[in-house]
Amino acid sequence: MPSLRGRMFLHPENGLVPAEITWGDGGRIERIEPTLAANAGPVVLPGFIDEHVHGIGGMDVMDEDPGRFANMSQALAHHGVTGFVATTITAPIDPDLKRVIDQSRTTTRDGMPGASLLGIHLEGPFIDPTFKGAQPESSIIAPTVERARELIGDNSDGWVRLITMAPNMPGAIDVVRWMVSHRVAVNIGHSAATWDIGREALAAGATGLTHFFNAMTPLKHREPGLVGLGLMSAQLWCELITDGIHVRPEVVRYVFQTMGNRVLLITDAMAAAAMPDGDYRLGGWPVRVSSGSARLTDGTLAGSVLTLDQALRNLLRWEVPLSAIVAAISQNPATRLGLLDRGRLAPGLRADMVLLDNDWQVQATLRDGVAIYDAR
Repeated sequence: MPSLRGRMFLHPENGLVPAEITWGDGGRIERIEPTLAANAGPVVLPGFIDEHVHGIGGMDVMDEDPGRFANMSQALAHHGVTGFVATTITAPIDPDLKRVIDQSRTTTRDGMPGASLLGIHLEGPFIDPTFKGAQPESSIIAPTVERARELIGDNSDGWVRLITMAPNMPGAIDVVRWMVSHRVAVNIGHSAATWDIGREALAAGATGLTHFFNAMTPLKHREPGLVGLGLMSAQLWCELITDGIHVRPEVVRYVFQTMGNRVLLITDAMAAAAMPDGDYRLGGWPVRVSSGSARLTDGTLAGSVLTLDQALRNLLRWEVPLSAIVAAISQNPATRLGLLDRGRLAPGLRADMVLLDNDWQVQATLRDGVAIYDAR
């Protein structure tokens, strides 16, 4: 059976442990045994999972090229990602969003060469124009159960895993309930919702906040807003972009100190991720990338150019504990997405791993025990 030795993240209380990991031909971890070789071999972490990514390497989820998902899959593997949820922007249901959903289903039947495509995250179109961010206002529509059914059908396979919605829009709470009943996890986001409306959405089944702090009502002492709801509601997962642009490092550190077990590291990356500065497009909209910041022509942030391995390095530099980072980049997203066979290094789970050097640069990425990227 194949095996690997390195400094492995096995338990939060133990940090990195010198060990040998062995897996079978089916890609499942068979055993993990401590070794005496301290500080030898690569750092081995569970594979990274990104539930919110629009593009990378010049490719955009909204493109028409059916090969884009496979190309994204390969590009993400270079950065330690073993699973991702392809994320749309607000667009017409027919033909654009339905086309993306159908194409992604079809291409996945042939398998992915890199990171696994885990499903679709619909960021819109049921959002609030007041907090649209970089989403095109012309394609925002009012939420109704009829439109929800047109968008995802019965979703019997659960392929549409996640939707970002604004619960303050008329009819939205009914759509939240309908989405949850059709196997779609609901994030609150791009919304001017108050604390009370946010609580209604939670009662209806919403379980997350999209890019926490960004495009939502801020915390005030008499109106806690959605930021307050995220900080104080133990049942909410909170996506966090740790590029140092979307959220200040000091605030990021505070979030990990107070609610680290609910943080989901995401990139919200667009096509310019892993590419040089220049002009790009996000779902067809022009974006200028300069000094690591992606913005529309009016200066609005338009996603990010972050990769998850850079997010890891940023957090270590900001003195966030490795145990909290690994949870947020691997275990928490796996748990949130119901993927109980990955997200940790343990016998019986998938041998999804990322190997890093002493500078936390990705050396190799393994999915089911097979290298999908190897720079060694």
